[in-house]
Amino acid sequence: MGCAAPRVIIDVWYPRDAELVRRLHSRGLVDAAFAPDIPFGAANADSLLASWILHSQGVPSIAAISLGSRGPAASASRILTAYLSGVDGILVVAGDSRQCPGAMGVLDAIRMAAALPEVRPPEGVKVSSALASSLERRPCFLIGAAVDPSSERSLRLARSKAEAGANILVSQLLPDPAAAAGALSELRPLGIPVALGIPYAPTEGARARFESLFGLRAPSPRELLASLERVPRDLRSHLYVSPIGADRSGLEGFLESLASLRENSI
Repeated sequence: MGCAAPRVIIDVWYPRDAELVRRLHSRGLVDAAFAPDIPFGAANADSLLASWILHSQGVPSIAAISLGSRGPAASASRILTAYLSGVDGILVVAGDSRQCPGAMGVLDAIRMAAALPEVRPPEGVKVSSALASSLERRPCFLIGAAVDPSSERSLRLARSKAEAGANILVSQLLPDPAAAAGALSELRPLGIPVALGIPYAPTEGARARFESLFGLRAPSPRELLASLERVPRDLRSHLYVSPIGADRSGLEGFLESLASLRENSI
């Protein structure tokens, strides 16, 4: 399914972010919202519901589909529900751990999503005929998959994800995007956009939280922009911005700087 890939995707961690995201979208600073699925093991708004709410309010929205903590039938149900509900796309991730024996594999999930509205579930997964018959062809359904530029295995697997039907890749959060430019350039032949994951950590508290979660030093927004300036223009044309912590101060100005940066070549 042909899709125009969003140039800037932003995480929506909290329900109170919805109003801010709507304003950012109305200004052209954000093209789509991304609703994570049970981030870091803490209960949060369901990603499908959060995405649907934002979509219904005029913001293109992408729902995370985390596979590892669910059985294959449950994952198939979420993929089908996302498609049926009208949300703009999904981002398929394995999840932090495969807690559920027999969890659906990432490639199987991507193939299933790419085949819709024809229902082709992985072997052993049954789909309600009533649900299957209610699916209609959509002009666009974004199917995203994750890639870790620091992992050779992940870079190799990215090709398989693209061949399975992913039409956008989203990178892990990169504290220093310039350092990952060489690895990201290897993905150019795949012919699908790669959204660079960048953390927005405006305070010392936010940077400490990022380090505790990922074991990496988080840059200040100024340091992050300086690193992005050294990334070739085509590799920074799509961005995935993840605000860390609850402080949104300065986020709008940061996105304005990103918009300006994307228009400049090096």
